[in-house]
Amino acid sequence: MSVPTNVRFPNDVDRALRDYARIEGQAKSSVVVQALSEWLRLQGHPHIRFVSTSTGERRAALSGGPEVWTVIESWLAHDPAERSVDIVADATGLNPILVDASLAYWADNQAEIDDLIDRIHAAQDQAFAAWTRRRALIGE
Repeated sequence: MSVPTNVRFPNDVDRALRDYARIEGQAKSSVVVQALSEWLRLQGHPHIRFVSTSTGERRAALSGGPEVWTVIESWLAHDPAERSVDIVADATGLNPILVDASLAYWADNQAEIDDLIDRIHAAQDQAFAAWTRRRALIGE
C-alpha cells in the first residue's frame, strides 16, 4: 500500500532528480522512494552501502567489501555448532566487524537477503544445467 506524501524540493534538486529519473527510465517518485529507503537502512547500519549490479538492481554491500548476501551465504555454509563471527571472518578474509555488520543488516532485512540468496542459487542451478546440456552435445 502506498501513502501519498507532499514533498517540496528546491528547484536545483528537483531538476537533478528529474534528469536522473529520465536517464534511469524511472518515475521521480520511484527514485525518491528507493533513495529514501536506502538512506533509512543506512542510518541503522553504518558499515553498509548500496551498489548497483549490471542488471540495475541495488544491493546491500559492506563498505569496502563484498555484498552482504555473500557473507550471509558463508555464515549459512558453516555448521551451526562451528559458526561464529571469528570463524566466518577467517573464512571470508573479512574483519570480524564487517561480518557482524552483515549479520546485523541481515537481522533487520532478512527477507531481502534470503530472497536474494534464493534467486542467486536458482540462477546458478540454471547456468549449471545449461552448461551440462552443452557438454552433452559435444560429447564430454
